[in-house]
Amino acid sequence: MFDLHVQGELLALTYSLGGLAVVIAWILDPRAIGNRAGMATLLVFVLAAAVVIYVLRNHPPRFTGDVAIVGSLVLIDLGLFFTKLHSHPGLLSPFFVWVGVASPLWFPRRRAMFYLFLALVASGVAIVVAGTAAAVAGWVITMATLIVAFCITSFLTDALVKRERLAVVGEMASVVGHDLRNPLGAVSNALFLLQYGLGDGVTEDQERHFQMAGREIAKAAAIIDHLGAYVRPGEPVIAPMELGALVGEVLEVTPPRPGVDVTLDVDRIDLLADRGQMAQVLTNLITNSYDAMGESGSLRITASVEGRAAVIEVEDDGPGIERSLAERVFEPFYTAKHQGTGLGLAIVRRMVEAHGGSVHVDGDASRGTRFVVRLPYRALPPATDSARPAFGVAGSPVGDAQRTPTAGRTPGTSPVAPAETQPTARQ
Repeated sequence: MFDLHVQGELLALTYSLGGLAVVIAWILDPRAIGNRAGMATLLVFVLAAAVVIYVLRNHPPRFTGDVAIVGSLVLIDLGLFFTKLHSHPGLLSPFFVWVGVASPLWFPRRRAMFYLFLALVASGVAIVVAGTAAAVAGWVITMATLIVAFCITSFLTDALVKRERLAVVGEMASVVGHDLRNPLGAVSNALFLLQYGLGDGVTEDQERHFQMAGREIAKAAAIIDHLGAYVRPGEPVIAPMELGALVGEVLEVTPPRPGVDVTLDVDRIDLLADRGQMAQVLTNLITNSYDAMGESGSLRITASVEGRAAVIEVEDDGPGIERSLAERVFEPFYTAKHQGTGLGLAIVRRMVEAHGGSVHVDGDASRGTRFVVRLPYRALPPATDSARPAFGVAGSPVGDAQRTPTAGRTPGTSPVAPAETQPTARQ
């Protein structure tokens, strides 16, 4: 009779089972009922509410969930006054705990926490009614169970939403990639043939239009690649790498603008990671900072070992991020930029977490932003001198630490292929 995916049916089932449980308890121990007329009225009201909710299950009023939660707490407390359950204060725990399970499913986080608080207060009425040590113990157990149920349900709900969102993004990426690659290729080839056919007769205006069309085609193709990189990042290919050398190589292929100063404080760190993915992570974070600072600013990159973690920090003095939005910047498609897919930092998080690490952002809207990446680290056997990279950033030797201020240098020849630059999601 009940579809537990429908809120109205779940409420009707809860009220029905609650009323049935009270009836069974009344039959098994009639002496536990102190006010039989009051309890009978309460039971009629509960069962009638279950019927009404079930009838309206497909078109419930707007505030059905709110009324059901608050009404449940009121009904349970009335039941406490109508019974002599002070000898068994834990019997009512399940009726409070379901509030902790239901509220994270149906309401925004702040309202759900408000209903959790109400349930904790309402369950404390048992102490007032009974006034015994057993009632206090029952309330403590109820409170602990309620909080645990709330936290577990909140976590599982967030994980389910994230998984469903990723599934939708994956399906969309597959469709978009399949349906757009061939038309984009045809348009690109047509533009090339048209430009080739005009030969030397291409005017300056025509050349400008050809270049603009080429840039837009490349941008559309990049969006397809970014969707694929986020949905299917691939398993990391773990191998020994030297972090300081990688930072230098990334800076070689993503040089700062003339007005941007870059300062390095990078220890020599040999760790196990996917070199390509780490290059992409650093590229996304560094270009994200460049975009945030605009034409001038200061970027600081540090890397060190803290316990069992290699910590990389990318800090800029551009406009910061409000604390309330600090976590949202890692969500896919969230961006305040006029151009960009909002996938850059989402890709960073996916790749870092694929390595068993974490990434978070520090800062506020007035003091710049610092991204902190933590990767698992364990000391590797020392490499031979011939196997070690001889140079780091722009030809400076890689020693125990690099402290190399740079400003708007011309990119040199990189010993590795440039990592693909991803669009970033930045306040």
